[in-house]
Amino acid sequence: MIKIVKAEEHHIPDICILWLEFMRYSENIDPIFTPRDGALEVFEKKYLRPVMKDNNSLVLVALDGEKVVGYSYSLINDPSDLEKFRQVGIIHDFFITKDFRRRGIGEKIYNEILKWFKSRDIDRIELQVIAKNEAACSFWRKHGYGDFEHTWYRQF
Repeated sequence: MIKIVKAEEHHIPDICILWLEFMRYSENIDPIFTPRDGALEVFEKKYLRPVMKDNNSLVLVALDGEKVVGYSYSLINDPSDLEKFRQVGIIHDFFITKDFRRRGIGEKIYNEILKWFKSRDIDRIELQVIAKNEAACSFWRKHGYGDFEHTWYRQF
């Protein structure tokens, strides 16, 4: 049975492996996501470890027994001095390893993220999805998300 729990120190190596798989998955959609040499160490030290200690962040793992098969990283952004909205919830990373997709694990992780945001009085959630990632776009549309901004680019 899959359990969703808040990530702990001993989950870090497995989260890093999943993050690299996430980057490789994304790289296959668009090479812009190709990780640099040493990116895994930077991810762990500069991003993962600090956010796991931050009260405005939530890192979850999906466990199949003791095996980490998915993870998410969500955070609360403070509002700009110029904008009307209060704090905004951001779903930054959300990934399930290939062999465990389409089993309801994403749904379980998402429900835990929602509970956390609601407990913090967050009433707006934003996330970014690669436009060509049809599976992710479908998942988020199913949960009521829609277009907010478009990032345009031109390759030279």
